Amino acid sequence: MRARVGPGRPRDPAKNDAIVAAARDSFLEKGFHASTIEDIAARASVSKVTLYNRFGDKEALFDAMVRGEVARMDALFALTPDGEPTLVERLTQIGTAMLELMFEPDHVRFDRLIAGEIAQSPKLARRFFDAAPGQCQQALAAILEDAARRGEIVVDDPKCAAEDLVALWKGFCDFKLKLGLIDPPSPEAIVARAARGTQVFLRAYAPGSGDGGDR
Repeated sequence: MRARVGPGRPRDPAKNDAIVAAARDSFLEKGFHASTIEDIAARASVSKVTLYNRFGDKEALFDAMVRGEVARMDALFALTPDGEPTLVERLTQIGTAMLELMFEPDHVRFDRLIAGEIAQSPKLARRFFDAAPGQCQQALAAILEDAARRGEIVVDDPKCAAEDLVALWKGFCDFKLKLGLIDPPSPEAIVARAARGTQVFLRAYAPGSGDGGDR
């Protein structure tokens, strides 16, 4: 006798991944608003009913795509050098990994998509920021706050300090990439940029510098 497959059967995660990948391709190619559920379902080789049952609507698909980018960002903060890393070693490694991700051609395309689409939807903009840059800022702020408790730096506002550090890491490079004015930096140039930004930041926020606590 054939076993009955009930409604509680676990969903195939590979099918979900295929749908999210199809949505990402469609969004990057056409933009969020021009993409259709029909096109995404066709790209994923599933029916519209299956797509709606699993995700509900395009905004949910967009959220799922953003979560994929967030997972990559989260991995940055799990990286630690071997042994007992110094603060400069940890921040330089995080900065290097972040810039490698930000400067990937596919990620630059993703940023261009976001810039164009969220301008038409403030709600989508807030959802994106809270899910991606917002989480990144909080994770980096937590690292800096911990360093401040150890007396390695002086910080009055960890979130503002995180903004300062990321700005020093990327400078205008990501903006130039989005405009197509430069090619992606080499791996060596990325490491050098992350190291320099970290050193400048730590000098500015060093105990006794006067900057970190008087901002």
